[in-house]
Amino acid sequence: MKIRIVLFLSVLVLLMVACNLAGGTGNTPQAQGTTPQGNRTQATGNVPVGTPPADPVSINDGLGSLNSYQMTVIIKSIGPDPAQSSTTTIETQRSKDLNASYTHLTMSAIDPTGGNPNNTDSNIYRIGNDQCSGSDQDWTWTSMAPNEAEMLDIITNMLRITPLIDTPTFVAQETMNGIPSNHFTFKVSGLGVSSGAQVNADQGDYWLAVDGQYIVKYNLVLETSIDPKTNVLHEEISIELTQVNQPISIAFPQSCLDASLATPQP
Repeated sequence: MKIRIVLFLSVLVLLMVACNLAGGTGNTPQAQGTTPQGNRTQATGNVPVGTPPADPVSINDGLGSLNSYQMTVIIKSIGPDPAQSSTTTIETQRSKDLNASYTHLTMSAIDPTGGNPNNTDSNIYRIGNDQCSGSDQDWTWTSMAPNEAEMLDIITNMLRITPLIDTPTFVAQETMNGIPSNHFTFKVSGLGVSSGAQVNADQGDYWLAVDGQYIVKYNLVLETSIDPKTNVLHEEISIELTQVNQPISIAFPQSCLDASLATPQP
């Protein structure tokens, strides 16, 4: 499970930092209302006849079809030592009209031996073919040639990933974050079978946009244990899309502008 989650996170970071920062392909849907609903869900009362499609489009295709959005991915891990934990948060804003994006990545890990948490904080701005990354006083500025940026976009657009979904059950049509969505639940089949571990938690929920089949929100909580004092694995994964097709302002901070002046021009 750890290997699968690390792989998913690595690919997701690459996808969000490279592909979606540069723009996407596909038709852009109309804005789904003007006021996001935050984390609340509201029944629309218009439940489709029969079961709606449960398969989402890839994260790549879903984000590429939007004019703008904010996407937050959080992965929390505990174990196998109950005192050991880590949290990774990826926040990405994208404006297709500005050809700009901003990604904020934070990671915090607590070692079972104690001591202060190991924290990592980094930022990536991209506007057009210019990119700036760093944190605190350490920033790097990069200007790509048009064909270099184009080639990067083509290569990363080949990635197509979706989070784990296993035999979903339709719940209802609801409004999630201001977007008419279909709500599904699922459980991961076979959890604990090969390891013999006890399954303490196995619950997945996700919401797909009625118009576009992209993931609006996704939650998965898993926990298995062999010994409750020494071997417990707990994982929480969440994906949330907000500010869909709403105005988003992205600009290089002064630290990036200073880095650009200090970078030799080709």
